[in-house]
Amino acid sequence: MIKGCPVLRLLLVVQCALALGTMDSQHVTLADEALLTAEQASRISFREDVWPILNRHCRGCHTASDAKGGLSLDTVADMLKGGAGGPLFAQGKPDESLVMDMISGEVPEMPKKQPALSVAKVQLIRGWIAGGAIDDSTESNTEPVVVIPQTYQFAPSVTSISLSPDGKLVAAACRSEVVLIEVETDAPPRRLPTACDLLTHVEFSPDGKLLAAVGGSPSRSGEIYFFNPVDGAIISSRRIGHDTLFRGSFSPDSTAIAVGGTDGAAHIVPVDVNAAVRLFPLHSDWVLDVAWTPDGKMLVTGGRDKATKICSIEDGRLLRSADMSTELIGSVACTADFAFASGRARTLNGYELKIALSGIGVTGAGNDAQPVTNRDQYVKAMESQPGDVLDMGTSLDRKLLAIAGAYAEVRIYKTDDRQRVALIGMVPAPINAVALSADGVRLAIGSRHGQVQIYEVAGGKLLKSLIPVPVANPRETIVVK
Repeated sequence: MIKGCPVLRLLLVVQCALALGTMDSQHVTLADEALLTAEQASRISFREDVWPILNRHCRGCHTASDAKGGLSLDTVADMLKGGAGGPLFAQGKPDESLVMDMISGEVPEMPKKQPALSVAKVQLIRGWIAGGAIDDSTESNTEPVVVIPQTYQFAPSVTSISLSPDGKLVAAACRSEVVLIEVETDAPPRRLPTACDLLTHVEFSPDGKLLAAVGGSPSRSGEIYFFNPVDGAIISSRRIGHDTLFRGSFSPDSTAIAVGGTDGAAHIVPVDVNAAVRLFPLHSDWVLDVAWTPDGKMLVTGGRDKATKICSIEDGRLLRSADMSTELIGSVACTADFAFASGRARTLNGYELKIALSGIGVTGAGNDAQPVTNRDQYVKAMESQPGDVLDMGTSLDRKLLAIAGAYAEVRIYKTDDRQRVALIGMVPAPINAVALSADGVRLAIGSRHGQVQIYEVAGGKLLKSLIPVPVANPRETIVVK
């Protein structure tokens, strides 16, 4: 906890500046740091303020069990020891600290292959170092229990969103909790807590009887919860592996969910805790999203290794490495006929499954016959997107595909001919998450700045807009005095 009002007021100013677009979230200057007085910096707690940032954004790659670059962030002593680049910081000297060079600037080097830290988080780390980098942790709280505040100081990012099959209920992942929002009434949102440090995926089952919440804690465990969306009761839960789990999708029969992992595998996790979890090691790096084919026979996966892959669920065989992108693939979707993949490259490709999983064709005849690469036959390029694609979602009948990302619009396409049929503009970018109702009539989005918005697809009418959790002074700018 930040002890005292001055630092809280400072961070509210920073957060409001970000929301209003008056401060660049990826460029921190000394002028920004001047807002912190020595007294304010001394009030920042490593245990309560800095450790949660490192645990969430950095320890997936820098812990004793997986110290990339020889650097562990498990303790302050480990950080002072440093890695291949030397000590991570110099106490009392943020401008001479390696960590500030790595997390600051227009294109920060760290976190690797992830969004840059917000200005507020960078300021907390800078302020802690400037205040002497005091270590107030203890062995018992180095890995703290997840605490969900009754009221947040700032709106947490909405990392995932889902619409119930009937379109009447929205589930939003807000840090460590799932928030249920009724679309057609003014009932207050319902909050379902988890023990995850961060939730990465929420989804209603196709039959509407279950709500899955996926996430975990870096370098500790992945976790999955299956809730009853009617009363919020936990039907079953699991801890899997030693790191956070990522996005995925329910099986068509609603009996299991497939999710990605940091181990390069897709995990099929049954709702029944007595049934075995199945592992599909397909990628050389994190699997960031997984989609089932409608017949439940194949998985389509996308990962940080820039690959899109297709595998058989029956025997786990890799059927096809469908494509290699120039950037990571963060989102996949599929219909009976096509798989779709996109990510940071801003391109959107459809892959015709029947051709992708068959042989190679030729052009010409006789001596003029020339092989045609199989990829040229099955890749169906779609229009480029205006920015990084952060999420895709299909209607339950798989006829519509919604795409959103680091830009102020959501595009909706027909999946059979891949033509755009709707565009909803002026959304609160960046959009982390997008979902369609079963019939494709309603659309829900979740933004990095914490907003949830619900639209009618036809005509783009905004039905509801809210921050789903209680936030202290969410629309006020508080000036540091």
